[in-house]
Amino acid sequence: MKGEKYLKSLKNKSVLTADDFLPARDFLRPKMALFVDYNKVLIDGPTFKNLPNFVMNPQHCTNLVIRNVQINNGYRAQNGDGIDISSCKNVMIYKCTVTAGDDGICMKLSGEKTPGVPELANVIIADCIVYHAHGGFVIGSNTDGSMQNIFVNNCSFIGTDMGVRVKSNAGRGGTVKQVYIQNIHMANILNEAMGFDTCYADMPAGKEKSTLYEQPNNKVPDFSNFYFQNIYCNGAAKAISIKGMPDALIRQLYFKDMVIASKSGFNCENAADLFLKNVYIITAKQPVFETNGYRNIQITE
Repeated sequence: MKGEKYLKSLKNKSVLTADDFLPARDFLRPKMALFVDYNKVLIDGPTFKNLPNFVMNPQHCTNLVIRNVQINNGYRAQNGDGIDISSCKNVMIYKCTVTAGDDGICMKLSGEKTPGVPELANVIIADCIVYHAHGGFVIGSNTDGSMQNIFVNNCSFIGTDMGVRVKSNAGRGGTVKQVYIQNIHMANILNEAMGFDTCYADMPAGKEKSTLYEQPNNKVPDFSNFYFQNIYCNGAAKAISIKGMPDALIRQLYFKDMVIASKSGFNCENAADLFLKNVYIITAKQPVFETNGYRNIQITE
């Protein structure tokens, strides 16, 4: 808290030097592996343990391969994310194992440079395992810019808070589309097996959650064209949760060939064009499907 307070005071200075930041050094938690503006990067085989902040955080990199990496962060490590890919293109994450204090494998944006050009694109995540983490595969909460063409295949999420987690809020939202998630096995998920939330609680300073619904033009999240297939979950508090905004609906979600055993079922608020085919939710709580503020939901065998 002292470090953050000191850094805020630096905003009043017009010219800053490296010495200006030294008093905050002992208070701030550093990231471990930070790569910025690189091309053709291979990270193969290292193990990282007990980091105080993000473990791996490539930013604005192109042609990046992360494989055979082991990450073991404490479950209580605040912001102890495992692998955070930020505004990168042409990325492969392969055969990695993650235990994290925050998000496991996460896609982020750091602001859109060129309007209409995705800042994060062409990402493949395959054959990975995530144990304790806030989410196994995560998008957000920073989605200010554009993401597209993300493929997640043959991964396992075991004991995570959520399995697949897509989150953002007004003020730092943007377009996220063409996301394909298939052949996923989950077990012992603490909360939702899959969740979408465009009113995420971790808000910019000075904003209240109730005001986020009143700002439809302030970098609002635009989530669409997500495709889920062959998803299996044995144990979750809730199967699927979708929470959009009244003036910015989550759209075009496709769920196919899924079996989820959970305490409660499917909850949808402010969404449109949802298609569920051959989706089985095993739960004792009724009703299985709860909806509010939706348009066009199709459920077929």
